[in-house]
Amino acid sequence: MKYDVAIIGSGVGGYPAGSYLAGKGLKVAVIEKHLIGGECTNYGCVPSKALYQFAEAVKTIEKINGVAEYKWSELIEWAKGVVKESREGISYLLESKGVDLYNGVALIESNKRVKIKNSAELKEIEADKLIVATGTDPGDIPVARFDGSGIISNREALYLDDKPESMLIIGGGVVGVELANVFSAFKVDVTIVELLDHILPFTDRDIALAVKTHLSQRGVRIIEKTTVGRLEKASGKYHAELSNGEKLEVDKVLVAVGRKPNTRGIGLENLGVELDSKGFIKVSERMETSTQGVFATGDVVGGPLLAHKAILESIIAGRVISGEEAPRLDYKLVPITIFTGLEVASVGYTEKELQSMGLKYVKYRIPLYYLSSVKIKGGKNAFAKIILDERGGRVLGIHIVAPNASEVVSAYIPLYIGKMNLKDAAQVPYPHLTVSESLRDFAEYILGEPVHLLKK
Repeated sequence: MKYDVAIIGSGVGGYPAGSYLAGKGLKVAVIEKHLIGGECTNYGCVPSKALYQFAEAVKTIEKINGVAEYKWSELIEWAKGVVKESREGISYLLESKGVDLYNGVALIESNKRVKIKNSAELKEIEADKLIVATGTDPGDIPVARFDGSGIISNREALYLDDKPESMLIIGGGVVGVELANVFSAFKVDVTIVELLDHILPFTDRDIALAVKTHLSQRGVRIIEKTTVGRLEKASGKYHAELSNGEKLEVDKVLVAVGRKPNTRGIGLENLGVELDSKGFIKVSERMETSTQGVFATGDVVGGPLLAHKAILESIIAGRVISGEEAPRLDYKLVPITIFTGLEVASVGYTEKELQSMGLKYVKYRIPLYYLSSVKIKGGKNAFAKIILDERGGRVLGIHIVAPNASEVVSAYIPLYIGKMNLKDAAQVPYPHLTVSESLRDFAEYILGEPVHLLKK
């Protein structure tokens, strides 16, 4: 079969390009070795946020000393149902646009030919252009190798048949803190062990401290500047010995120490596609690899491993292939979002980054607990921070630590891209009661005309 474009991987780095190109009249094939939708749909964004929303509902009920009754098996089946609907939605979208879906492992023989192998048969297709969107797999460490049952990744953690009583999470990055928040809400005794000085080490310390305080108040134990020295299984439990001398006994060990790119065994060497030192595919701003006619998008190219970044990269590749102008993606504009009840959303630079670059800046920070919407949602440690250049004219970074920050950051983004100034923001009627109205108050504060805040 001959195609204009073949896409390896149906996740958020792959299917948007397929949809876009098919809509332009090109003949497109999408090859998926496992489940349509890839990591985000099946093991990441969708199931984790399904459990997250339920966990937050449980915590809300408990604010008035209520008790939430549910069956773990029914909760997991509900989450599976949400995932299934999302997966089916992607399949329907692609099939409705005339995209051919292939299930099997892809092996690239040249930039024109791809073999597809599954348990039933071996097929071969040809394509003028190729998009590699094979994503990443969870990474483990020598002391804690995945065993599929007790030493697990996010993939198994979101579909556990039985709720564990206790869990050790190795790694205090985004996956670690998000799942710690979820499982603690379900009364699992959770301990996070983080190697570096603080959890969320890519963020500023004030952000990490706010999240640490929030998680600690929810019963999560956080041990920083510590490693797991030994890990053994005995009598159905996992026994961990930490570098600080402490010993733990837990039901499950979740390893959340990062991801590794899926670039091995798919034939990239047959094309001469260049990889970086960590195995990620090197690409241009147009998502082109070092081999003409071959593109790569999503997590497999590195950068922030975020679904919304992958979607835009996928569409950029689609635009370039269809012969259109493709906008350059500003990676600092891609919001980093962390779902921990007290959510984190950031665009632009952190203070840590600016200091390492030797750049001077002006920082404004306001607490957000004065907002009734934040009080209702229980964000005592909430705050917002805006970083300006030393002249106070250009926004260099925006950081929101608050309930619903993942949604609120969209209101702040126009400030960062220069589509709105502080005077404009001070006059926008953001709806009340919401966390987004903090932007109006923040603008008034920076301008020296605060109404709901005291000027310090």
